[in-house]
Amino acid sequence: MSFTRTFAKNVFFKGGGEIVIRLLSFAFIVMVARVLGDEDFGVLNFAMSFALLFVVVVDFGFNPLLVRDAAREPGRIANLFFNLFIVKLILGLLFLLAVTIGLQLLAPSPAMRRAGYWLAAFVMLNSFTEFINAVFHAHQRMQYEAATLTLQKLGLLVFGLLALSLGLGVFGVAAAYVAAGAVGLLVAVVVLWRGKFLLGEWKFNPAILKYAFRQALPLTLTTLFINLYFRIDMTLLAKFRPAAEVGWYGAAHKCIEVLMVVPAVLVVASFPGFSKLYFEDREKLTRAARQVLRLLLLLGLPLAGGAALVGRPLMATVFGPDFAAAGPALGWLALALSFIFLNYALSYLLITGEKQVVNALVSGLAVIVSVSANLLLIPRYGYLGAAGAAVITELFLLAAYAWAVQRWLFRLSLWPALLRTGLAVSAMMLVVWPLRGQFPLISILAGMVVYALAAWLFKAVGPEDLRILRRVFQQGEP
Repeated sequence: MSFTRTFAKNVFFKGGGEIVIRLLSFAFIVMVARVLGDEDFGVLNFAMSFALLFVVVVDFGFNPLLVRDAAREPGRIANLFFNLFIVKLILGLLFLLAVTIGLQLLAPSPAMRRAGYWLAAFVMLNSFTEFINAVFHAHQRMQYEAATLTLQKLGLLVFGLLALSLGLGVFGVAAAYVAAGAVGLLVAVVVLWRGKFLLGEWKFNPAILKYAFRQALPLTLTTLFINLYFRIDMTLLAKFRPAAEVGWYGAAHKCIEVLMVVPAVLVVASFPGFSKLYFEDREKLTRAARQVLRLLLLLGLPLAGGAALVGRPLMATVFGPDFAAAGPALGWLALALSFIFLNYALSYLLITGEKQVVNALVSGLAVIVSVSANLLLIPRYGYLGAAGAAVITELFLLAAYAWAVQRWLFRLSLWPALLRTGLAVSAMMLVVWPLRGQFPLISILAGMVVYALAAWLFKAVGPEDLRILRRVFQQGEP
């Protein structure tokens, strides 16, 4: 099967599942925010972000390693999974210990500390679910991964509604996350067992562990640094500003996390193919990677332009009047998202080219940039300063990743695509501008139509892009 056909198949199953999952998650978050209000919602956001700061302890970069090596040598997956699973059990206990100590030292309030304990349990359960999903991903059976996570989110919606209807507040919602995490893990285990995905030798092998730790350490450092620069803003914001601002920023951040499904799906779907082409045909890898990068640029830029114009009325409409102040933060974070679209792909390309060390170094430098920018901007500008720091950090990452990929893999050659896409976005913003104040949903729909037409007119969309999209949608045909 060609890269394009495999990519399209993976995007259909992974993308369809992710869209459902993210929409369920977003619906749940909106409901929680409206019921709890900005302050309690800020408590919940701090707790989740703080727990995720430590997730690298239990993940340890094993998931992308499992996918990469299994894509190259499918016969190794059973033994590799078994050995890594034993280590993850130990790492899970260390993760819980680290979060507990961290909350005792850094949580700004007892409520944030208590919610943090609940959400740490959810993060650990979800880590094991994602580890099993990596097996489905390695086999390129994205439908099972999508089904597992969809059932988990449905469980969260059901348990969360129950908690809110009983008036259990923020701690009831936190407990609902734990219950949903248990459901997701149980479903993943059942699918893994019944699907016989791990046929082969199950034997403890110190040599495998030595190899895995050596290969995963740069990935682990990268994950650690990503978590720090992506989530440290919430912790610092809670330290310097009231919980309501954490709630506003958290609401805007949740919107961005939903939209991150787009680069996540495209990049994760292409990763197994990239890994094979790196060894089989570097010229095809270059063409395929440029194609994916152009698609990400085409999809990322209009989100930044649109959010900058309709952020405030959109947040008030979706989350309620208490969250109208989150609109400007959404605009800044959407600009950061347009950089994240490309950074996702560029970082995975470095993993494909076995440049994990470079990836870790770039991410480590981003932590310094992020912490410095947040400490400089949050005390003065609050949640808007945190959003500005996110833009600065992602722009730094884009420059560093682009330099690294061009230095060790291939030239990007994205300037023509950037110019055409920029013209299409400008045309869209001219239409959205007069509609932005009172009609956010109408202005969004109008902007989408204008952008599609302008992208076609300025040739931002090429025949190969349309061919990929047709292949994606044809996966759903009987």
